[in-house]
Amino acid sequence: MRLQVKKFFGAVAVMLLMFCITFSVEAAKKVVAIMPLENVSGYNASNVAQIMTEQLINVIHNSGQYSVIETTQRGAVMRQQGFENIVGGQEVDFGNQTNSDYTVVGKVIMATITQNQTKNLIGALFGNQGNNNALINLANGRKAKVELDVRFVDNKSGQVVFSKTFTGSKSGQNDAMALSGACREAAENFLKELQGVNPMMARVAEIYGDKIYIDQGSASGLRAGETLIISREGAPIVVNGKIVDMRRDDICKAKVIEVNAEYSICKAEKTSAVQKGDVVRRSK
Repeated sequence: MRLQVKKFFGAVAVMLLMFCITFSVEAAKKVVAIMPLENVSGYNASNVAQIMTEQLINVIHNSGQYSVIETTQRGAVMRQQGFENIVGGQEVDFGNQTNSDYTVVGKVIMATITQNQTKNLIGALFGNQGNNNALINLANGRKAKVELDVRFVDNKSGQVVFSKTFTGSKSGQNDAMALSGACREAAENFLKELQGVNPMMARVAEIYGDKIYIDQGSASGLRAGETLIISREGAPIVVNGKIVDMRRDDICKAKVIEVNAEYSICKAEKTSAVQKGDVVRRSK
């Protein structure tokens, strides 16, 4: 009986520990509110802004670095506060209402879908034979291009962190597939800029055999399969009497093979050259 009780409380303790770890990781993530985008492109598909918004949400959420305000919560706050569209100065108010760290405000300023020249070429070369599925898949007959104009605002300071235009261009078998792919590429380009705002920087904590343990885990958005750069710090870089950065010499690349809450395990190209304390960053 006592053994069963011990096992029960042991299982409860493990569950509580896992909950606490998960909660602490989620709490460490910055929260991003993505406003519904406007479509000012002139493209007649009214859902292009919605597709772009959904791709932004998916890409940022799947990065593991940020929590994204759910669409239902975002919509409820907008209705409650009377926000139809977020304009200059309202991002901070919206951020306070949603407890988000950042707000993404933007417009789809260009969207086009054209005939892919590859399909025309295949049609000219193969004629009616170009209608078979294999050639159609190769041709990807439609090509979409989108431009997303984004303002990324720090809700705490009210400052615009960056304001840029991101482009996506993809081919697909039909308009919907081409447009979705182009929107996703634009969203991924946005994420690259976003990762530069809060770059992942880790240290080599331990080396065991061919495995390298670094001191950053899932809260940093690391994912298995990512490629990282390991470098060694040298002398400081001094500008006007102030240390602005450190010299870093790249040693080798490393691949993330396991991600945990507080640490990750990597395999490097040259494990023997790596030392404890070396700096680890994402590969661009």
